[in-house]
Amino acid sequence: MKKIKFKRKIKALSLFANVGIAETYLSELGINVVVANELLDERCKFYKHLYPKVNMIKGDITDPEIFEEVIEEADKNNIEMIIATPPCQGMSCAGRKDPKDPRNFLVYYAIETIKKLKPRFVILENVPMQQHTQILYNDNYMFIPEYIEKELGDLYRLNTTRIVNAMNYGVAQSRERCVYLLSRKNTNIKWEFPKPLSK
Repeated sequence: MKKIKFKRKIKALSLFANVGIAETYLSELGINVVVANELLDERCKFYKHLYPKVNMIKGDITDPEIFEEVIEEADKNNIEMIIATPPCQGMSCAGRKDPKDPRNFLVYYAIETIKKLKPRFVILENVPMQQHTQILYNDNYMFIPEYIEKELGDLYRLNTTRIVNAMNYGVAQSRERCVYLLSRKNTNIKWEFPKPLSK
């Protein structure tokens, strides 16, 4: 598989960062995560151990002060990419599959961050069940994909193939995920997944 690297280093913000597994190889591709946000203290400490140069903002992104701190730090660092992996426990087959689980609505904060910062590129990752999960939006329930497209479709191109399995890309595990790859329209880039590796 052809490895694509950015011609110059670009800076990224990681939301719902956990311990940073999602960004393990990004630096090799020319992507430097410079700001991250995570709720739990033990995860933040482990993240800082792995990525000591990243400005980890510990706290609840639904708290207006934490949200504004994330926005200010990302803006100050001129981030060009956002990586967001909102919690999936309300949608996951291993979870409760509760459409009213408040964690399902955390995608709202990722979308609002994108709208405020308008980065060139965005990765939104979750379980496949996200495609069939509704959240409350303007007093009506709406499927999450419809919500994402409604909020971001004017500014971003969205990839067409969104359900991917990690085993098709060199990972020794069958792990399906719903992944949105967004490129700002003025970049003139259509961002899609490469073809699966041949067996």
